[in-house]
Amino acid sequence: MQSRHRLTGSKRFSQIHVEGSSAANRLLVIRYLANGSDCSRFGFLVSKRIGNAVVRNRVKRRLREAVRLNP
Repeated sequence: MQSRHRLTGSKRFSQIHVEGSSAANRLLVIRYLANGSDCSRFGFLVSKRIGNAVVRNRVKRRLREAVRLNP
């Protein structure tokens, strides 16, 4: 995933949490907020309820790869 598609910084995540909308199911919660740009940005948080650090990092890698393959 290119750096221009990455959402970084706790300030941005907090802004999305407070101002954004969400869609959820049993395994995944997606929070989103329109940014007015032609480029979507993504950031992934995986709960500690999902396995250990190895498993959580694997989940994040797969999500980033899904975004990269589906522009």
